[in-house]
This record gives sequence, C-alpha cells and structure tokens, in this order.
Amino acid sequence: MEEIERLLNWAEIKGVTVDGIGPKPLPGRGIGIVATRALKTGEHILTVPINMLRTLKNTPQPILHSLKGSTVHAILATSLCLETDHEFATWRAVFPTEDDIRTCMPLSWPSELQHLLPPNARALLAKQRTKFDTDWALVTAAYPSISRTQFLYSWHLVNSRTFYHVTRATEKLPKADHMVLQPVADLFNHSPDGCKVAFDDASFTITTTHPVEQGDELFIRYGSHSNDFLLVEYGFTLPGATNPWDEICLDDHLCPLFTKRQKAELEETGFWGRYMLDSETACYRTHTALRMLCCSYTQWRDVLDGLRDEDVDRDAVNDKLVQVLRACDKDLRSKLTELERCTAGNEVSRSTLRERWLQMGELVTATIVRLQ
Repeated sequence: MEEIERLLNWAEIKGVTVDGIGPKPLPGRGIGIVATRALKTGEHILTVPINMLRTLKNTPQPILHSLKGSTVHAILATSLCLETDHEFATWRAVFPTEDDIRTCMPLSWPSELQHLLPPNARALLAKQRTKFDTDWALVTAAYPSISRTQFLYSWHLVNSRTFYHVTRATEKLPKADHMVLQPVADLFNHSPDGCKVAFDDASFTITTTHPVEQGDELFIRYGSHSNDFLLVEYGFTLPGATNPWDEICLDDHLCPLFTKRQKAELEETGFWGRYMLDSETACYRTHTALRMLCCSYTQWRDVLDGLRDEDVDRDAVNDKLVQVLRACDKDLRSKLTELERCTAGNEVSRSTLRERWLQMGELVTATIVRLQ
C-alpha cells in the first residue's frame, strides 16, 4: 500500500526507528505489524521519539482553553477532528475508516444489536456511553461545527489507539488521562504474549519478548482484558482458548436464586454480585454465594469465619454451579437463535457478536464437563 510506504518514509524522517518489522494489510484485520526478517528475543524493533507523540502538551492552546476541564480523551479526539496539518494526513491515511469503526465498535452499532451483547459487555458499554456523552456535551458546546458522528469516530480512534504515558506534568491527572497517540506503534495488534512496550524521557521503545520468524505478525499487549472488554473498547475478541483473562458473568442466572434475606446477607458481607467464571474455575465470590444455597446459615457463616472447611461442601456447591451453568447455556443458545434472526447492523458486526456468544458457550460447556 502506498499509504504504508508514505507513513514509514515520513516517520523515519522524523526520527522513528523501525528495525526488522513493517506494517502490512492483514485480511479481515486491517493493518498489522509483521517481521521482515527473523527476530531474536530482546531486539528493539521500534523506537518513537517523544516529540512524535500526540499529547496534551502539544495540543493547540485554543483547544485546551475551549475544553478546560475536559478529559484528555475528549481533547485529543477534538484535536483529531480539527487537524489540518498536511503531514498528519500521512499518519491519518492508515487509520481505520469511519465504516471500519461503525462495523467493529459496539457503541456505534444499532440499538437492536447492542441489546444482544452479553450482560457484562452491555454493562461495560453503558459505562463507555456515559463517558462519551459527558465528553460530547462539552465538545459540542465549545465546537458546534463538529458533528456527533465526526467526534464519535475520533473518540473511538483515541480510545482504541492510545498508549499509556505519564510525565511530571501529567502525573497528577487521573490515570485514564495518561494517554498519547504515536505513529507506527499504533498499528500493533493485541496478544497476551505481545512485545514489551516501555517509555522514558526520550522515547517509546518496543522490544521482542521471544523469537519471531520472518513474515509472522508481532503484537503488543493492551492489558489483561476479557473478551467482553476487548469487544467494547477495541472492537474485537480473541479466540477463547488464546485469552487467559477471558471470563463471563453469571449474575443473570445466579442472583435470582436468592431470597431477599439471603441477598441482604451477601450484600452485608460483600459477596453480592460480580459472579465470574473463567476457563479454570468460578471465582471465590461465586463459590461463597453458591454455598449459601447448599448449606444452613450457620454452616455458611462458619466457613466465612474459618470454623468450617469449605471443601466439605465442594460437591454440593459444584452441583449447584452446574445447574446455574445449564441455565446459562440455555440462555446462550436462545441469544444465538435471536441473533440469527437479527438484521440490524451488518454481517461483520453480527458475526463478531455471534463469535463472542460461541466463546462463552464453549467456556460454559467445558466447565460443566469438568465438574461432572
């Protein structure tokens, strides 16, 4: 792609060091970074000078003045909307298109498709929507010429392509505001075993953590995130078996089983809600809640107080967990059927959502098999 060549030429002129890697279009996944030669562990494959970062510090003063009190997220997104520099156009040319963003980002999906998101993803989306609405209210008041569609596109770009960065000048800001954009580095896709990313006062450096064959894709690690989080924040999921941090929420199927008195007791002891299941086990909160359904109140309290071995009730708790998981599995199948009938959005969006439900189904089924 000519856009990639222009980006690399521009970046290298500006002091970006690219060694043994290069951007490449990847079918169905946009642009990624691949090895142009065999790489060893510990090689510095990309160095981006600090002066190449898009930060709060180098945002035009009129924007900072107009958006005083806004989040860095909103300020950077507004800066992208108003950017006219011809050099930046070279960088912008490799960004995902507005159609790409509308397709992959749930916040831009039709409401009918958003309704079919898994419960935990819907909760994450609700929080994201609140953040966006707060930012948009300030931006549209200051810049009425910016359309909501334009700002949402730029807001998504900032949300999905920024890196963590903090300086003495920004260290007192909330952690969520420690964000910068940087060229070339923002083309790396995510993997749990991705390359190491580090920064100092001079530059950002990306370093290999294991050998890589020529032609293989290289990744960085966005964080220890579940697939629900990856879907809502970045617009993709990983195959379930490749994401060690994937988990699903069982609240919809477990919470209704408790009486008002039991719920009050769980709330008082800090064990109400957020019942999570990962590929290895249900969380301790889940086991504690399930034990309330299997034991007398006195026995349940004795476990909390360390007077009763929790393993005594293990089989009963596992049996109850299987019942919850069977209800969850039934709901999963229902949602997949509903999704098959859905015509909202486009096929790529629906396929992404379908894949997420299937991942959850595999996790539930594997747990049931393991417990029986």
